[in-house]
Amino acid sequence: MRRILLLLFYLGGLLVSTSPAQKPLVVASIFPLAEIAREVGGEAIEVRLLLPPGADPHSWEPTPKDLLTLRRADLLLAVGGGLEPWLEDLLAGLKNRNLKIVLALDDGNLSPHKQGHDPEKDPHVWLDFPKDASLCLRLAETLGEICPAKVLYFRERGRLAAQRFKELDLLFARTLETCRYRTVPLAGHDAFHAWEENYGLDFITLAGRSPEAEPTPQALRKMIIFLRKTGLKAVYYDEPQALRFAKLIARETGAKIYYLNPGATLTREELRQEVSFFSLMRRNLRNLSLGLRCNLVKAGQN
Repeated sequence: MRRILLLLFYLGGLLVSTSPAQKPLVVASIFPLAEIAREVGGEAIEVRLLLPPGADPHSWEPTPKDLLTLRRADLLLAVGGGLEPWLEDLLAGLKNRNLKIVLALDDGNLSPHKQGHDPEKDPHVWLDFPKDASLCLRLAETLGEICPAKVLYFRERGRLAAQRFKELDLLFARTLETCRYRTVPLAGHDAFHAWEENYGLDFITLAGRSPEAEPTPQALRKMIIFLRKTGLKAVYYDEPQALRFAKLIARETGAKIYYLNPGATLTREELRQEVSFFSLMRRNLRNLSLGLRCNLVKAGQN
């Protein structure tokens, strides 16, 4: 964190102001928030994604180039709640007084000095689709403050984006209510709390909220016993480093391995293919329906 503050001090004289002729610059900390910004802002804004392909948002820190981008940004869209460990120090030292900040884990906009870690809030808020819908509407209003001439444009796009998330939420709810099994054995970290709350699933995980945590032998044994006892033939993983544990469990139980993508970041290949957040979530739903034996509802069905 001290390195960030030193870089900010060094870069203090390098601020380049955005001219009125330029599009407002929105900087997003993670991929889902960049997607939301593009959905709401459309062609009227420029969007930059901070988190590089394959990086872990729990441990990544911005580069000097990223800090320069933030110095000239009009709006920072971040999660908050401690997901971005660099955020609090960066905002405290950033000299861009015109920067607006929208946090997904807040009910409104925060000043740089009100950002902090709240252990009661799940930082994986982008997996809560009703909250994504609300964020679209909040972001539209903030963009309208930055560019008043486009306020009606942003509001309409915000409304349409919110509707897409509501439809995704309904798709998940309709499919997951048909599942034979409702417990998801996940050889990974606790990123899917929103799906437990919204759709009545129960995730058994090998780690806590940190994807870097190593599972204990007791946790592995407990999951193997659960699969043998219930007859469920599916085990899930959410990060590349968790795949080896999923394979171990599959060898012991005969379960099939499925991938659940938390969606915070993409691989370079996914970025090249212009994979969307919505398509990632539909893949997740398909894998849940296969492993938990659900009837997959297609988009547009009631």
